[in-house]
Amino acid sequence: MTDLPTLEDYLNTAQRNTKSVFLDMELASGSLELNALGLPRVRSGNFAIIFKVRCSKKTYAVRCFLHMPSDLKERYKNISDTLHKGELKNANVFSDFTFLEKGIVVNGKPFPIVKMEWINGLTLGEFINKHHNDSATLTNLKNEIRNLQSYLYDKQIAHGDLQPGNLIVSKDGLDLKLIDYDGMFVPGLKGKKASELGHSNFQHPERNKDNFHSYLDWFGFIQLDVSLTFLIENPNLWDLTYSDEEGILFRATDLTKPLESKIFFELSKQVVNINKLDAFTEICINHFSSIPIQNTSIRIPSSEKNYTYKPPFKSTKSTVHTADKSNPYLSDYQIVNGNTFPEINGFIGKRVEIIGKVVDVREGKSQFGLDRRLRPYIYLDMDELKKGKLFRIKFLPDIVEGAILSGSSLPNKKWIGKWITITETIQPKNILNHPSFPSGLSEIFVLVNNLNQVKVLSESEARYRLEGNKAKLEPASKPKTLQIYKNYWLTKAL
Repeated sequence: MTDLPTLEDYLNTAQRNTKSVFLDMELASGSLELNALGLPRVRSGNFAIIFKVRCSKKTYAVRCFLHMPSDLKERYKNISDTLHKGELKNANVFSDFTFLEKGIVVNGKPFPIVKMEWINGLTLGEFINKHHNDSATLTNLKNEIRNLQSYLYDKQIAHGDLQPGNLIVSKDGLDLKLIDYDGMFVPGLKGKKASELGHSNFQHPERNKDNFHSYLDWFGFIQLDVSLTFLIENPNLWDLTYSDEEGILFRATDLTKPLESKIFFELSKQVVNINKLDAFTEICINHFSSIPIQNTSIRIPSSEKNYTYKPPFKSTKSTVHTADKSNPYLSDYQIVNGNTFPEINGFIGKRVEIIGKVVDVREGKSQFGLDRRLRPYIYLDMDELKKGKLFRIKFLPDIVEGAILSGSSLPNKKWIGKWITITETIQPKNILNHPSFPSGLSEIFVLVNNLNQVKVLSESEARYRLEGNKAKLEPASKPKTLQIYKNYWLTKAL
């Protein structure tokens, strides 16, 4: 297959009228959701980006691929044949979808997309962040996740990437839907290898592409069950473990070496049921093939071993300090230093985990896009403006206004000097008009899609995670400047 378009290619394409963008007649008649800048709002992952398209009768998630296996068409045919027939046709846990081999036109060439019915609700990560202090709601959620596991087991299918971003929650935790079916196993795909390995923070350390079968999700279900059980017992664990949509209590580092994990150590001191923690530890330590499989609900067998967890280097009531280099931090994404502009510049168009110290916080109101209203914004500057090259984390008006309405806390000047992390896609470079810089101010940024994405870290935790940056860097080959951005308001909120 011809090389797939880049993020920049898709963003440039999305500026056009949908009639010239989509080959599907329904999508061509629709309109793309825009952000406050008047640009198409994009949600991104490792393998694809998603646009939201509103049509006359329905709203769709349009999945555009950045990477894909050569047999994706065959895989989606088998998945579609399974989910769109028999009992599964009306299953409440899936979204209706169509794989279109020729769905979007980029640079004059057609490329495949998945057209999926838009599901309203919060991602599992957003939902738990909002309700982690509500034990009754989390109990409902845990029971529904168990019901989902039983349903998938009964139908002999597996999602393949069971993680918070792929579960949409509504009705106070009583309704769950799975999205993103690229890595799904259905009986018709038996004998193939997995096309992806799933989010490493929710997978067994030994999982590989040879593991592709109907019980592929079992580790993820067990991990979510354990995490929710402990959060119900002690809601403070959410902040103690820096939990967010990328990791609920545990990270890949912890799953790989649980006996040396600071998180496992903290849990061993605080959880009510130490046997459940020991049992989960044993599952992590044992081979992938040893993951227990049951057909009713998730019942982790009590461990016959009493494990001793290595004490952390240092611990406080509010943070877990992890400075032990013998157990390096593992991320599902490339780790990038947010205070190093050249490094950020090398990963434009890539979804990465960004860690850095806030240099300045810019708050105010201004006009965005074609909207003449004054609307609030917050920018976290990770460099000094006077350098002429700036990386920013942007909270656009829709995020700020939503937080104000819900009473959620937002960054303020007190964040200056704090260490933070966010996992997001780095947007194309933008050249801003500025009186102090005749050639323009170079700005690179990420857009915050939900408040839970940005987490404050202790300095020791931040530096520990940055040690993971020692791995070989694989920057984008040719960082680009998205020229179209110059045609929209971007300069007033400096």
